Order: sequence, then C-alpha cells, then structure tokens
Amino acid sequence: MRNLLRTSLTTAVVAGLMVFAAAAVKADPVQFSTTASFNGGAFSSPNAIVFGGGGNQLSLTFTGVTNSMVDTGPGGFTFASFGQIQTATTGTGATITAGTTSSLRVTQTIPSGGTDNFSGTISGTISQNNSTGQITFTVTHIDINGVQYDIANNPLALVPPSTNNGITTIQGSITTTAVPEPASMLLLGTGLAGVAAAVRRKLTARNQN
Repeated sequence: MRNLLRTSLTTAVVAGLMVFAAAAVKADPVQFSTTASFNGGAFSSPNAIVFGGGGNQLSLTFTGVTNSMVDTGPGGFTFASFGQIQTATTGTGATITAGTTSSLRVTQTIPSGGTDNFSGTISGTISQNNSTGQITFTVTHIDINGVQYDIANNPLALVPPSTNNGITTIQGSITTTAVPEPASMLLLGTGLAGVAAAVRRKLTARNQN
C-alpha cells in the first residue's frame, strides 16, 4: 500500500509539472513615456541644454518616447528605446561643463501608474566631426510597481553631429513577471484532479481484491 501511494504521488507531481510546463504564460504589456531633466531642472520632452559661447556652441537635446507600448512576451523580457539625445554644434563646438547632471524619468501607465528616475553625469567635448561626450549613469536600474527597467548602454557615448544626424539612442531593457493564464491554471487543476481519481480507483480495486 505504501509503495502504491508513493508511486501515485510521484505520478501526480510529474503530471502536474508537465501540464504546467506545457501551459502558455502571458506577461502583461507595458506602456510608458520618458522625459529628461538637466542640472535638476524641470522634466520635459524635448529638453535641451547649451554649452559654450561666442559662436562656438554645443547643444544636447533629449527627445523621449510617448506612450510606448511593449510586450515582454512569455519570457517576461524585452529591449526598448528610452529616448534619444541629439548633438548639434556651431563653430568648433564646446566642452560640456564639469559637473553637469542629467536625469531620465520613466512614467509608467500600464500595468499600473508610477514614476522613477535614472540619473547620471555628462562629460566630454563635442565638435562637428568628433566626440568624447558621454553620459555616465549612476542609477541604471529602477523598479516601478514590479516592472524592472535597466539601462543597456552605460556609459552612453554621444555621437557628433556628422554621425547619424547626431542622434544617440538610449537603449534599455524591461522585465516583468510572467503570470500563468487562467486557462493554464484550469488545465493544471484538471490534470491533477484526473490523477487523483485514478489513484482512488486503484485503491478501491486493491481493497476489493
């Protein structure tokens, strides 16, 4: 009797795991927008900061994403753009003022509302054809109501105006927790119930013999 129960329990567990593994999982879609702030100023998109003077200037303009909808799929993970930085110069360009800071705010609307910020410092010199400019993020991971956002390219090298129209994309990743669909849970429950019924039949037949 003990061996029968042990075998039946093992069968039930294996059957349950097989049903659960075969069932599809579904991660909720994520919708978000991004804005930026320079040197502690207001968050907006677009937002610009200018360096230099006397005809030799450098401007950095951030343009965020608006109501971007991404699907993390069964794996609960996807890459996404968090916005762009565009460089523009006049004359010989300019050096970014030491100590310049930048914050990137993510505003999430789906699956539930909330905000959090990446932050970093900007440094380097940018001319029309050359750039040592970069953003070094000191906060590269944020969590908004269980949705994980991570900066992928850190430090972020800023291209000069002669490259890709001066546009550098801020790449990141979004991770969610995959949740079994209701139908998957129903399959799991039905499978385990079937195994339990089979165990009862075996026990009844054994007792009758």
